[in-house]
Amino acid sequence: MRISFSQPVFIPWGGFYGRLLNSDLMIILDNTLFARGFTFVNRNRLKGPQGEIWITVPVRKKGLGRQKIRNLQIFQPEVWSRKFLALIKHYYGHSPYFEQTVRAMESLIAGCGTNFLHLALASSEFLARRFGITTGFRLQSELGIESQGTDLLTQLAERAGAREVLLPFLANRHLNMEAFARAGLKVVYLKYQPVAYPQFWGDFIANLSALDLWLCCGHDGLNNIVRSSKLAAAD
Repeated sequence: MRISFSQPVFIPWGGFYGRLLNSDLMIILDNTLFARGFTFVNRNRLKGPQGEIWITVPVRKKGLGRQKIRNLQIFQPEVWSRKFLALIKHYYGHSPYFEQTVRAMESLIAGCGTNFLHLALASSEFLARRFGITTGFRLQSELGIESQGTDLLTQLAERAGAREVLLPFLANRHLNMEAFARAGLKVVYLKYQPVAYPQFWGDFIANLSALDLWLCCGHDGLNNIVRSSKLAAAD
């Protein structure tokens, strides 16, 4: 059994789905702390005629200190969702997948209320289903592991009964690789190098949210994810 890991992410990029596709289970690190500075947890990029467009889900921070991601609450969700859906219509309204996508997104956003974790999971699962990826998710909080860094990952792998862990390329720069070996876990790396696909609005921009890939390519987006994903065993 091979597992991968990710923090909760709203409309993730293709590399998220490369890891999901190449693992038997993905553990979502919902008990980790929300970063104070830049993070892709609540923001990602789409595309317009002038290039990349940043999409940010506003979360409540004032007076709350450091928060675990699972506790984040969306600030003014009705206002945010109305702007987000209008933006998709403005820039992707000519996509043959637009109508089905915007209706589904509207429904899932409404169903999440103010709960950011639910929104991140719902958007991630929504795109996984569209691409035909059936790998399941488990929450860190469900497994009851509270460690940090490499210890967190090895303990989650052991609790899940995994024999292999799939890590992003160059993860060895900030993880203790010997700890995986001591735990009897084989490490596999995934290097995600996005293959260009036809996009709206001019020249190809890499590493956008996979929502762009879906709206531009539909089900063929899975082939792009496969072609962009390169696996390599750790030395």
